[in-house]
Amino acid sequence: MSLVSIIVPCRNYGALLPEALASVLAQTHAEWECLVVDDGSTDSTPAVAAHYAARDPRIRYLGRPHAGASAARNHGLREARGQFVQFLDADDLLPPRKLEAQLAYLAAHPTVDVVYGDVRYFRHGEPAVLSRSFDMQDTTAWFVPLHGTGAAVLRPLLVENRVVIHAPLLRRSVFEAVGAFSERLGAVEDWEFWLRCAAGGQVFDYQDLPGTQTLVRVHSRSTSQDRARVVANVERLRVHLKPLLAAFGDAGLLALNQTLLNDIRLENAAYYMQHGEVGRGLLGFTRLALDTGQFIAGVRNVAYWLRYSLRKAIKKNNKSL
Repeated sequence: MSLVSIIVPCRNYGALLPEALASVLAQTHAEWECLVVDDGSTDSTPAVAAHYAARDPRIRYLGRPHAGASAARNHGLREARGQFVQFLDADDLLPPRKLEAQLAYLAAHPTVDVVYGDVRYFRHGEPAVLSRSFDMQDTTAWFVPLHGTGAAVLRPLLVENRVVIHAPLLRRSVFEAVGAFSERLGAVEDWEFWLRCAAGGQVFDYQDLPGTQTLVRVHSRSTSQDRARVVANVERLRVHLKPLLAAFGDAGLLALNQTLLNDIRLENAAYYMQHGEVGRGLLGFTRLALDTGQFIAGVRNVAYWLRYSLRKAIKKNNKSL
């Protein structure tokens, strides 16, 4: 059997869900089930999902209280019956041959656990205009292809998430080996999952197979557009990774993660100070100083940004007079 479980978490994307489900219905591989996991939507999501479920029995609607995308995906995994798993966010699309092509590749390469391809971005309302980059400027591809497992995958993946959530097709055995998504990490739970897969010996293989370029919608409600939330979650992720990397036993990876954690803490602390969240900024500089032992640099950073905040407050006060 080659049953693919397509898991679609959805929260208040009822207006976009029909396009996502249409891309599922258009798959050239017909042996699939699609689980629409409604994460406590208050819009038309239940009605839209019910309409499509009535139209095609392969589509199932699973409603649940709001708990976040990770919890929704995990609920879908618990209900899934397929030997293969495909994720799809409710605002994105799958190309018609994706399942067929990637299933054939996994069948021909039984040692590969996660096969994934390239990504193209499109602006909402302009699905025919595609770009290689999220900024829609068609800059060079933003990721380095991953092949293999262990440190060879962990090192580039540690620097940046290089696997868009619905680009891969995975064997069900991946989740049996490494577990499901963390429900504590917010917008970067998929990144942590890929890192856990690499550390756990799961084999990745990037293959730009014809017809497998997944499509990501660029629009104002996209999670990746929320800079403050994403960067704060990246800091939380790097703290979360320390035990995983320590258990993996590569001192170089631990050091790289700490350097990247220091960088993001500095960026976050400065961002909070710049945007008037002085308490969070001071906490960030304190954590950075404790981690690095560079207390003099920390005092200088705090002094600089306190002066900045004071000047900004004075300027604002003068304008209001």
